[in-house]
Amino acid sequence: MNELEQKLQLKFKSSEMLARALTHKSYAHELGDKTGHNEKLEFLGDAVLDLVLGEYLMELFASDGEGGLSKKRASLVNEEVLSSLAMGLGLPQFLNLGKGETSTGGAQKPRLLASAYEALVGAIFLDGGFVVVRDFVRRDFSKLIEKLDPVQDYERDYKTRLQELMQKEHKEAPIYEILSEEGPPHDRTFTVCVRVKEVNVTTGVGRSKKNAEQAAAKKAIEILSKERP
Repeated sequence: MNELEQKLQLKFKSSEMLARALTHKSYAHELGDKTGHNEKLEFLGDAVLDLVLGEYLMELFASDGEGGLSKKRASLVNEEVLSSLAMGLGLPQFLNLGKGETSTGGAQKPRLLASAYEALVGAIFLDGGFVVVRDFVRRDFSKLIEKLDPVQDYERDYKTRLQELMQKEHKEAPIYEILSEEGPPHDRTFTVCVRVKEVNVTTGVGRSKKNAEQAAAKKAIEILSKERP
């Protein structure tokens, strides 16, 4: 792991923490370990990214309002960007994947790489604290922030667009619920329902939960736009 730590420009206190961040559930399940994988770290890393980048963007774009900052952050925290950053760190060569994921090229799948990046951020936070993870995230995202196009990327972020629409018109945020998960662990398909004001609007299908939610949000925007006078 020394090579990865050099790329990260930091040293982990706990090698076990770093190893867990790089362990996909397919690998852990093959070993009979249902908890020794990176899903919880991914959950934490997603929240840490929102906090760190929110703070960073407020500093860099002090004149922006909430809407502008939200669009910029949405341009940065998405599967395409996170998987690209994971590739830049060389994460594919360090990932622990099950045989099924390995055989289907899991180390190159954007959704898996994006999740691994989030898990890595979560691990850095737990291992080194907020200042350490803030320095890492700012360093890793700085060049992207210089080149981001928030308008173009915002147009592709249907969840953010739907949330803003609902907050404006109904003062409520949409709620997403997983209806089903099908397929083997290395090749799953998710079906997600989106509700607005406790009414099921539509569903979306994707190869990851995030993609399914985006698909549902896109369809919801189309449906709600047609209903508006």
